[in-house]
Amino acid sequence: MPHIAAYGTNWGTRAMDEQVVSQARAEVIEKFINLEWLINLIISQHYFGKVYRPFILEVLYDENCSFILRRRILEKIIPGLDKKQIQNLNRLNTIRNYFAHTGPQIVEGAKVGKGQATKVPDPRKLDKAIDFTKLYKEFQRMEPIVAEYLFKLYQELRGKYPKA
Repeated sequence: MPHIAAYGTNWGTRAMDEQVVSQARAEVIEKFINLEWLINLIISQHYFGKVYRPFILEVLYDENCSFILRRRILEKIIPGLDKKQIQNLNRLNTIRNYFAHTGPQIVEGAKVGKGQATKVPDPRKLDKAIDFTKLYKEFQRMEPIVAEYLFKLYQELRGKYPKA
């Protein structure tokens, strides 16, 4: 996937256009899915001493097995879990939810015209617009750190990275 900046967005001064938001949305969601899979691997490793594929696919991968439930299980099974990393994981989930569940843009003013200002209202503060650029940058900064932490937990449980 090309870097988001390749689409012409000036991160410092301009909000993301729809195409760039769409690319960022895909990237954020894909990377968060990877974090959830790391959590699934940790849970499976804890309970079965290995990655037990049927458990992951039939239970943890089920659409009714929420991120919050898996995070809660993680908190119960890993003594001394780094609270800061769990806060970061929760924040990444919040950012993922902004990208996955917000839209469409709303036009400011009475008439619709080309180049008219639009915004996506923040569901937590309806008078404010969502700053997708800021959220994307925050996600990009935090995600590799949390992924590394989760992978380290998996390895500490004697989990092995499967060879291709």
